[in-house]
Amino acid sequence: MKGLDIFIINTIRPFLIVFGIATGLSLPFAIDINLLTPMFGGLVDYTPSSVPALRHWGIMVFGIGALMAVATFRPWLRFETMVFSAVEKGFMVYLCISNSGQPWARGYLLPFLLDSTIVAYSILYFISNQGRPESWSRSKGDSHG
Repeated sequence: MKGLDIFIINTIRPFLIVFGIATGLSLPFAIDINLLTPMFGGLVDYTPSSVPALRHWGIMVFGIGALMAVATFRPWLRFETMVFSAVEKGFMVYLCISNSGQPWARGYLLPFLLDSTIVAYSILYFISNQGRPESWSRSKGDSHG
């Protein structure tokens, strides 16, 4: 476990910055939905009825990216950010895998790879001692509160 802890300690800050910025790149979709199709290789399209949901998705995912970037400098925010991020990214990975037979699924290859990497790192983070709130790590006899 010590090797994993050292890995996480040495990589958590760059991970949160790089993947926070990459995740935040969904903001342009919230601002201009017309960027969606070209950014997804022309394979992903939208309809007028899906525009509100897609724009909402863009701002929500941007928020996760912003939280990741902020958590770089606010360690007390990391655990909750990593939980939220891992759940959201894990669901996106599931959606990509479960729809892999669809012709438009290839358009999601880059988000799938990005989100899969985030989920894999998050699992390592939670396995490590760094990925637990301090209160979980205390022994039962410790009365610090």
